[in-house]
Amino acid sequence: LTERFKNIYNPEGSALRNLQLRMLEILRAVDNICKKHNIPYWLSSGTLLGAVRHRGFIPWDDDIDIELLREDYQKLIDILPKELPEEYVLQTVSSDSGYVYLYAKVRDTNSNIEEKCVFNKHFKYKGAFIDIFPLEPTNKHLAKIASVCYNRMCLGLVKSKAGKAFRFNHNLLTNIVFPLFRLISPSYKKGIVHHTYGVGFLDYERRLEEVFPLSKVTFEGHEFNAPKDCNAYLKRLYGDDYMNIPDNIENHIADTNIKIW
Repeated sequence: LTERFKNIYNPEGSALRNLQLRMLEILRAVDNICKKHNIPYWLSSGTLLGAVRHRGFIPWDDDIDIELLREDYQKLIDILPKELPEEYVLQTVSSDSGYVYLYAKVRDTNSNIEEKCVFNKHFKYKGAFIDIFPLEPTNKHLAKIASVCYNRMCLGLVKSKAGKAFRFNHNLLTNIVFPLFRLISPSYKKGIVHHTYGVGFLDYERRLEEVFPLSKVTFEGHEFNAPKDCNAYLKRLYGDDYMNIPDNIENHIADTNIKIW
């Protein structure tokens, strides 16, 4: 079944397949750095689903997601600029004045992806990438407030290219407001983590008992970290039928223009 879909959506030599292979190279570089510094990350979301269901990319997928706990994320963000191969760059609000998200990307500088999303149009770096998401214990009510605040005070300014206002609001939220949230309510459920304050994706909890100790999973012929209980993790995100191919695949295909050199 996987081979049939690969022949349709990402056959060898296609633009999407070349993009996937470039992203795989980035993931392997980040994996090597995490191994060297004993930083526990794991494949997440559609990347983990692809590993379990297809032993690689979901044939029509065009990104890679990894997750780690917030304290480990901060360690990795400090290390990556020093140890990434020269063709890759860490993309955060600090390294790219046009970047707007509260999670990081590692970008390839020898490719270009033109995405329709309005939030991406001012990015300095637009190459193939992997997403790196920090997770932490949150209070669900404060997390909703954080998401609304960031959407309105920061993302809402992107269309107007309000650089100084965005930077002020971003610093206010990430340096004062969100740390205050962590101080007054460090956790709403023991052993459960969500995406860090302001990122959103509020309905998708991760249970630490299902994540640690980490296991291994095969993805495109290579072994990478995965949650301890991939089945429980994927059921929580995608339902009991996660092994079934969705009825309307077209809804899952991103509209991007890919150039790789």
